[in-house]
Amino acid sequence: MIQDNTRVAAVRERYKAAGQDHVFTFWDELSERERESFLLQLESFDPVALNITYAQATAFSKNTVIFADLSPLDPSEVQSTLTATSEEKDEWYTLGMKAIANNQAAVILLAGGQGTRLGSMLPKGCYPDIGLPSHKTLFQIQAERIFKLQELARMDRAKRSGQSLDSVPPVVVPWCIMTSGSTRHQAEVFLREQDYFGLSADNIIIFEQGVIPCFDKEGKFLLDQKNTIATSPNGNGGLYWALRREGVLDELAKRGVRYAHCYSVDNILIKIGDPIGIGHALETGADVTAKAMPKTRATEPLGMICRLGGKIKVVEYSEMDPGLAALIDDRTGESVYRTGYICNQICSLDLLQKISGILQNKGQDTLPYHPALKRIPHVDLRTGLFVHPEKPNGVKLELFIFDVFPLAERFACLEVERSREFSPMKNATGLDSPSTCRRDLERLHIRWIGEAGGHVEGKAIEQIGPRLSYAGEGLEWVKGKTIRAGALESRDDALFIKH
Repeated sequence: MIQDNTRVAAVRERYKAAGQDHVFTFWDELSERERESFLLQLESFDPVALNITYAQATAFSKNTVIFADLSPLDPSEVQSTLTATSEEKDEWYTLGMKAIANNQAAVILLAGGQGTRLGSMLPKGCYPDIGLPSHKTLFQIQAERIFKLQELARMDRAKRSGQSLDSVPPVVVPWCIMTSGSTRHQAEVFLREQDYFGLSADNIIIFEQGVIPCFDKEGKFLLDQKNTIATSPNGNGGLYWALRREGVLDELAKRGVRYAHCYSVDNILIKIGDPIGIGHALETGADVTAKAMPKTRATEPLGMICRLGGKIKVVEYSEMDPGLAALIDDRTGESVYRTGYICNQICSLDLLQKISGILQNKGQDTLPYHPALKRIPHVDLRTGLFVHPEKPNGVKLELFIFDVFPLAERFACLEVERSREFSPMKNATGLDSPSTCRRDLERLHIRWIGEAGGHVEGKAIEQIGPRLSYAGEGLEWVKGKTIRAGALESRDDALFIKH
């Protein structure tokens, strides 16, 4: 409990000097326990520094000068899995699989968001209503893909070394899951109750991103309770702080990891630990290989990979100048700014460690905050009542994972096929919803059957279980056969139709 009045006075003075002393509006109404918890939160923030952060973020968002020096990537800067030769792709795959087999690859999952836009307060990874008869969640699908990738890499290592499979030690691809304060406990309990879907708990690292206060439109802190400043997760760019703060970088270095595949939880088609992407990074010597794809329309909510003053710049769709986004190249008929960023990149551990060091410097501007106008529930200072606003009333600040890309000594961009690698789940209905994710997964798996020489009859396949095939391999047994639609978790599930 609070014993030292000078402690309280010192904190109040700090907030008064910063023009944020309104946070003490209800101090006299609080119990001793409530005051103590509030004081601990207040001491964890620097109100003067946060004022500067808010001012810089909102000023930058209004700065249109940057667009005068913006230019699209040159086509020569983008390689593509669609146009690469089979020899090039085989080389990338071989390099990547060798690194994975040697335990030099990890995956980092950005899983801090809740499924609020889906009508759920669960972490997105736990969302159960994608519509698959198996009721598999995104967490389960992704865990099973890691399991299969480890199995394939072990087989590859045995083949390359001429050893029997039994004599080759298990391959480990650490799964590092970044949660937020609102999702960590639920994610941990869910994964533990599901026994980590067959993965070893020793190779799953769950850590938490930081938070930052929410502001009203005048830059004042909002209260979530009478004794709590409203906060929100600090964005996917909070990854870099969290990796260092929670010891994840040290753990990966100790394990001998060289590259980490960072991705967002909501992409149901994600190729986790993609050997081709890792191999591309190795072949090009890239610190960052960002996967990308052409935008389908100017207003599609994807950031755009560009150059600003000669340096790599990803402009978030909400910040892009609409006129530039709509520009069409008369020679090709395609968008000038066409390289869509999909929050899917392979980063060297060297770069992640370099970024971590830079962020320790006060005054660093490598990773700026970006403002987002939101509806933020809060305590009304006049009435003391909790308010759910009907329109945006405040600002949340976010760090973007891609703002550090200019630090890469070698940046690479790898265009991938949308229908094979990208189908996000963001909305309850319509585009980018559970129904479109289910559709895209079904279409991809029917395509795999066709590429293996088989045919599907009836309704679409629910899904080919990741433990059966990671990316369409191992389906040679369907050649020349017609399969009745259904879920395929193993070869025994296949129902063949005789003609």
